[in-house]
Amino acid sequence: MKRVFGIILMLLIIAGPVTLLHADESTLSDEQILYRQQVGDKAARGVNNVLFGWTELPKRVVDITKESNNPIWGLFAGTFQGILKAMARTASGVGDILTAPIAPDKPAFVNPDINVE
Repeated sequence: MKRVFGIILMLLIIAGPVTLLHADESTLSDEQILYRQQVGDKAARGVNNVLFGWTELPKRVVDITKESNNPIWGLFAGTFQGILKAMARTASGVGDILTAPIAPDKPAFVNPDINVE
């Protein structure tokens, strides 16, 4: 629990001040404004994936149970697939956070951006 709290605290320390930065947009070119929006979108996507990547686990259990009509198979296969997808989403989120200022025009590694189903 201390490790999870420490990771969340570190993310807030890193990402928190970035959200407070604000420059006068009247002095920025359209390209600079677009770049700032892309960096912000990529960082927000990364934070969402890190915080909510674990939701892939129950989602996959439910999806596989519905597909197979077998709750036991859904529990085992869904847990396995959910763990893998949760790890991929969380790792993608960490990568997005770390590389937000670098090449923000690259598409997301994990789609959809946010697990809303």
